[in-house]
Amino acid sequence: MQNKRGAMPISIIGLIVMVFSVATFFLLDVERVAVNTWALVFLLLSELVLFGGMIALRFSGANYSRFFQKTGITTTLTLYFVVTLISVFFAGSFRGSINVFILIELAIIAFFAIILISFIAFSHKLERQSSEDTKKVGVNEPKRGGF
Repeated sequence: MQNKRGAMPISIIGLIVMVFSVATFFLLDVERVAVNTWALVFLLLSELVLFGGMIALRFSGANYSRFFQKTGITTTLTLYFVVTLISVFFAGSFRGSINVFILIELAIIAFFAIILISFIAFSHKLERQSSEDTKKVGVNEPKRGGF
């Protein structure tokens, strides 16, 4: 139950970050060209995925290797946000080719989606192997001083 209560602060922080991103876009006199608008959309999408994923991890079931999945997914979501943020800073160089910028952003999404799916699949595999090993041994407590 302790994990489920942590969802509210994460959602509040996510909302603050998203409002800050939109306010920054409108208050800093960012040139209103299509590529900058697309950059804002992809940045907001990455923030939504980051904080939504963190909340989803709080409510996930226990049929997987929890430590491996939580650390892997958290790291992947954070890297996805950072890569998207970096690409937003270089969005101005794609002013003449919006389609290339959108393609790069879609490639980033696809790449990190593949990594996330791999973490989920591998953590399920680890849990299955662990439960099979526990059934073979009969106990799941560590043995002290022996083999």
